[in-house]
Amino acid sequence: MQRKHKAVRAGSYFTQSLKNIGVDTVFGSVFQSLLFKYDKDILHQQLTHEQSIIHAADGYARSTGKTGVAFITTDFGITNAITGIATAQLDSVPLLVFIQKTNSKDECLDIATLTKPISKHYFQIEHPEDFPSIIKAAGQIASTGRKGTVIIEFSNQQVEQFDSQPIHYRELYTTEKGLPSIPLPQLNKAVQQIKRARKPLLLIGGGVISSGSYHILETLISQTNIPFTSTLMGLGAIDVNHPLHLGMVGMHGTFAANRAVHRCDVLICLGVRFSDRITGKAKGFSPHSIKIQVDIDPAEVNKNIQVDIPIISDIKPVLTAMMSQLNNYDSEHWTEEVVNWRKSSPQFSSSTSKLKPDDIIRIIDQYAGKNTIVATDVGQHQMWTALHFPFRRPRQLLTSGGFGTMGYGLPAAIGAAVGKKEQTIVCFTGDGSIQMNIQELYHVARHNLNIKIIILRNGYLGMVRQWQQLFYKNKYSQVKISSPDFLTFADSFGVKGYRASNKTEAKKIIRKAFASMQPAVLDFIIEEEVNVYPIVPPGGNNTDAIDGNLDQMKRRKQNHN
Repeated sequence: MQRKHKAVRAGSYFTQSLKNIGVDTVFGSVFQSLLFKYDKDILHQQLTHEQSIIHAADGYARSTGKTGVAFITTDFGITNAITGIATAQLDSVPLLVFIQKTNSKDECLDIATLTKPISKHYFQIEHPEDFPSIIKAAGQIASTGRKGTVIIEFSNQQVEQFDSQPIHYRELYTTEKGLPSIPLPQLNKAVQQIKRARKPLLLIGGGVISSGSYHILETLISQTNIPFTSTLMGLGAIDVNHPLHLGMVGMHGTFAANRAVHRCDVLICLGVRFSDRITGKAKGFSPHSIKIQVDIDPAEVNKNIQVDIPIISDIKPVLTAMMSQLNNYDSEHWTEEVVNWRKSSPQFSSSTSKLKPDDIIRIIDQYAGKNTIVATDVGQHQMWTALHFPFRRPRQLLTSGGFGTMGYGLPAAIGAAVGKKEQTIVCFTGDGSIQMNIQELYHVARHNLNIKIIILRNGYLGMVRQWQQLFYKNKYSQVKISSPDFLTFADSFGVKGYRASNKTEAKKIIRKAFASMQPAVLDFIIEEEVNVYPIVPPGGNNTDAIDGNLDQMKRRKQNHN
């Protein structure tokens, strides 16, 4: 192994290593602020809680396409950060998480053991001179292949050396692994199957956005007329209002999307993990189709669903090759059939509430503008947003797909607001989720971030309550919650707050809040027991979805009896 020696001024040693890989923003706490006192080119965002620090770096990465950077102090911070690290890793978000050990008490924490199961790679820096090389390698690992979280552990004593004397660093040569080449035999098999298909369907996952292949995919769809569906993480890869888009698939998917997946004869799956929220009962998932899976991570192939033609590769070159071989293919007849199926979810027509979630979401889209970025927490509001907000472009939706993390929305919105200063950020949340990291409203107020926090308040942990109502005979347990007065809370930070309990009031406060670039908290009082539909019952196929029709629910109960 060859080593390269170079003298570096102690003050800029650490920050220069970050700038060398293109870092211009980091998220951390007050304890890391001293690390960046030497360099004004790196913006340091100081949040309150370690979970929020990771989520903010995550939101920054998802909204910008860059690698997010977070700093955590281990003696009281790493266990708080674990949830955020796992959230980013499972959703393939490129993050560098620096863990700074501050004193001897940290020796009781085995950082490697804690983080290795929920990260892509782990580094421990033992010599200060290795910082530049390891940071460079970590940046490459986080942002190539299947993107993910890289942990870099270092000690406070090493930082102190930066200030005490100049350091001679050594640059270690690292092996740069290229992307896997396209397996041509598998690609040719896939193309032949598509050419023979009478009912082909595309299933678009988050990997399409992560790989940057959405432009090529849109061209392929236009060329072949193959209809497509999206997972939650794939929403926005192609405009959801595209005439060939059938909607979101899975537990809360549209009738058209789930029916098309069930009836197609070739299913082309792009960057999809096949979680149970997507597949329903595995044996009933697209039972009549030849399944083609394109994914850069071999660990995701045949993990949950057996596929017929796996293609381990980056999605972009695969789609490019397919496009050249399918230039005369057209699935017009099948497409004409499926695009007439019902793509929308129920619009709460049976609800007696004066203020319905879909109305709120549509009015917000009207006033927010097309350049809006949407962050969500996890719960009913997440699914209402996924079903009713018209995501028009990639990286417009920031949400916790794999880990389902409550408390993600507000700090992720902060990360997006920092990375995309010119855009309005909307955070859809519930009265349960917002209380997980509501303390970060201080950061929003302090920096006057253009974030509109939309609270859909029903007094319950709504999704859990819905399951207890529908599948556990209304046996409610630990789901009724109380909340602070959100308007008073917002006012205590100097943030404007608004409240509405009917559609007329909702339109008025939304118009007022979005008329300025100031942060705002909007508290919407919705019906306590309004549900998300469609919903697939536990253990059911996606075609067994309940759509909210009371007669259908009664028939289902009679069949079980």
